[in-house]
Amino acid sequence: LKDDFSSKNWGTLEEKDDTVEYDGAALGMKVFKKNWFVWSTPDSKTYNTIHIEVTIKNNDGESTTAFGLMCDQETQNSSYYYWAITPAGEYIIALAADGKSDVFLTNNNKWATSKLIKHNASSYRVGADCGSSKLTLYVDGQRIDSVSDSTYSSGGVGAFIWSGENVSHADASFDDFIVTSLK
Repeated sequence: LKDDFSSKNWGTLEEKDDTVEYDGAALGMKVFKKNWFVWSTPDSKTYNTIHIEVTIKNNDGESTTAFGLMCDQETQNSSYYYWAITPAGEYIIALAADGKSDVFLTNNNKWATSKLIKHNASSYRVGADCGSSKLTLYVDGQRIDSVSDSTYSSGGVGAFIWSGENVSHADASFDDFIVTSLK
């Protein structure tokens, strides 16, 4: 899968707390509520053992806005793995399970900080390996962290934005999304 967002394949929405809409040749996501998570997916295909990448532009300048990638999304939409980074240089690799609290698989269930994530950059190239029970996060081509987990083995892919606990808005754009096989 390779998508520069010039065709409109991704899910869009416009609600009170969030919007996902095409913004030129990018997919824009906005959140209007504290600690709120919204995502979009390109299709209903099942992927396994893959590498995902996307360029994310931070449009709000807020250092606690988190954004990133998802994989192995199960039939119930709230079960998947995700990789998040913030412009403050923080990151997580996490497991979401329908009806349960998310588990951060990195740094003893807490956000971690990496000097390899440039602070307040205008954009980031976020990458993730997903498969064979190994989950790895990359930012701007550099490996940030890796964990092992075998809860999920295949599913959908997507991108997301997540507002901070003390901020009532978040705004980011996504471009140049790719999925390649790790097999």
